[in-house]
Amino acid sequence: MSLRTVLILFLAVGVLAALGMFWNQHAIERVMRDGYGTTGKIISAKVVSPRFPFVFDGGWPRYVDENLSIGLQWTGRDGVQRERTGIAVSAAYAARIMVGNQLKLLTIPIQAVDYDSSLPVIVEDLDDHLNHIRSTSRFMAAGAGVCAVLLMLVIGWQTWSARRGGPGSATIAAGARRPFPYILGTLTAVMLPFGGYMLVNSYIEQSTLNEILAHGDEATADVTRAYGEVNKAGEAPSYLVTLAWTDKSGRQQAYGPTHISPAFWRQITRNGVQTVRQIRIRYLTGRPDARPLIVDDAAERQHQDSFGVKGGAVFLVLGLIMAGLTAFRYRASPSTAS
Repeated sequence: MSLRTVLILFLAVGVLAALGMFWNQHAIERVMRDGYGTTGKIISAKVVSPRFPFVFDGGWPRYVDENLSIGLQWTGRDGVQRERTGIAVSAAYAARIMVGNQLKLLTIPIQAVDYDSSLPVIVEDLDDHLNHIRSTSRFMAAGAGVCAVLLMLVIGWQTWSARRGGPGSATIAAGARRPFPYILGTLTAVMLPFGGYMLVNSYIEQSTLNEILAHGDEATADVTRAYGEVNKAGEAPSYLVTLAWTDKSGRQQAYGPTHISPAFWRQITRNGVQTVRQIRIRYLTGRPDARPLIVDDAAERQHQDSFGVKGGAVFLVLGLIMAGLTAFRYRASPSTAS
């Protein structure tokens, strides 16, 4: 398998994944726009393996963009009782409905449409799930973009090499192939898009923070939710909060979940139970997508942004080094007859 083929495969996977995430987001937004509010009962849950992120609902496979999917049962406006499985929920919502390995069989508010092909939307998980979809979509699109640029460079380099080598070089190249260093190539394909995404995203967050410090407005925000999240057993939890406030024009704003430091977590909780309901924030008027700054946890925000920029730069440099080593090993490998 040639380098060009590997890049084409990575590009295809990235594009298809980004399109799948976009379709999931579009489907959720359509249900929220055209559906009706009702209640549904949680009847099942299934952990989704990242190696095979699919569930079978009615015999058809469906991609699940989270680590946990649940089954819901509800009665539609037409009086027909419906049941669907494979409904993805965010990690934050999973922590609310799972106690260890036990599922809480709760009755929850949902938005639904009376079409068999449409999944209901869990209203309480809407923001968290959409934030995850958008973040993953950006990452997949960035990875596909990097692969597209690398593919164009490889095609241009191969075309230039063939012309430089003379009329017979294309025939010789067609009859011989070099073995591709797959391990180095895989590391390159992972580190380059991850480093680029991390660097760009953290730089944007850092610029937003500087703008908030210079021109942001201050408000008192309600902490509507505070919780800890453990990604792997034995790891220290990461702490998150969701915020709601009224901006200076009188409009209700909300943001979250957003990370806070363990020190700030201890300030707003006692024995893991939230005790502080309101905190000071700074925000950008007219920018609801901009992450607000928690005034008493500003040092953590600055540390996160700085770490993201430095970490992204390190991964990007390592990816470029891996790309150079991959090209060197590929060129140095003896050709074999095809």
